[in-house]
Amino acid sequence: MGDADGDGGMGDVDGDGGMGDADRDGGMGATGLNWWHKSTGYGGHHFICIQSMDGMLMFFEQESYAFGRFLPGFLLPGPLCYCARTDTFLTVSSARQVESYRYETLAVATDADTKQEGEQQTKSSGKRLQADWTLVLGEVALDIVVSSFSPSTHGIFVLGERSLYCLKDNGQVRFMKKLEYNPSCFLPYAAVGEGTTNVLMANHNNRLLVYQDVTLKWAAQLASVPVAVRVANFQ
Repeated sequence: MGDADGDGGMGDVDGDGGMGDADRDGGMGATGLNWWHKSTGYGGHHFICIQSMDGMLMFFEQESYAFGRFLPGFLLPGPLCYCARTDTFLTVSSARQVESYRYETLAVATDADTKQEGEQQTKSSGKRLQADWTLVLGEVALDIVVSSFSPSTHGIFVLGERSLYCLKDNGQVRFMKKLEYNPSCFLPYAAVGEGTTNVLMANHNNRLLVYQDVTLKWAAQLASVPVAVRVANFQ
């Protein structure tokens, strides 16, 4: 896929409540849930991936539909992001496990316009879509973010219902922290110290916390439950 920003996670849909209908090849509509976008320096081309509610990843180059793939064993859509370092798409499936799919594998897999066609074709074709690696979480994931602040701190952060995971690019666990509250959102960001990552964590107790890896460094009580957090510099 080229040189997308590694921290450019798919995120949720924007504030209007939904992606709307994403056009597939032939005009078939699908309700979108998550999306990922990158632009290249060559003519300003835009590449877009949309995850639909029925489990299809639809790839577009500019306004042109490229191809679509149904993820195996799909039941409900989960968080989705892209890792430029390995050219892979990462998601958390209904089996409560992190799954990594290389773009090259998605591109050469059998095409399908419906979920039933996808299941039939993967059974009869040698191009069966398989994950590059998986990691069992054992819980529902709320969000997944790829960070690339420095070579020593890049990782894949997964926020579960009761846990925070930091994974290496090959799926191995770098560290994991159990949470004693229900998180609402989070954001990894660059730390001052070398070899560590800061994590902004919000929860349903109206609190905003800052961790350095697994160590709590700061906390504040808010007036309401945060639904999204970002870091910005103001001058």
